[in-house]
Amino acid sequence: MEKSKAVANIIAGWFQAAAKGESSYPSKHMSKRAGTLLVGTDPKEWLRGKKAAEFLTAEAKATGGKIKVSLGRVEGWKEGTVGWGMANPTITLPGGKKFQPRWSAVLHKERGRWRIVQVHASAGVSNEQLLG
Repeated sequence: MEKSKAVANIIAGWFQAAAKGESSYPSKHMSKRAGTLLVGTDPKEWLRGKKAAEFLTAEAKATGGKIKVSLGRVEGWKEGTVGWGMANPTITLPGGKKFQPRWSAVLHKERGRWRIVQVHASAGVSNEQLLG
């Protein structure tokens, strides 16, 4: 296993595109295969295949460059045709509210290009807050 600048760049680009409102980024970098999976912070955000890219494209259009993103830590790794990485950005919404999602992705090399096959976003909540 080794660090991958290419994988890290795709992940960083994801958030840079969201900040600019570039809605084409998900369709360019996500696999359309049936096994592709998006798991978001909302319980309803569990989408597979093309629906995952379509959802993220619609979300990017809705934000329309209205959010600000400070990337924070971004890592990318690879082993053969599999890559994975994470990001911990700070996102500022139009009203000024900030949050720091914990975001990870798995990528697969398809026809020589890295494609995201799994995305997971979560909001860090302490065990005490979640479980009482």
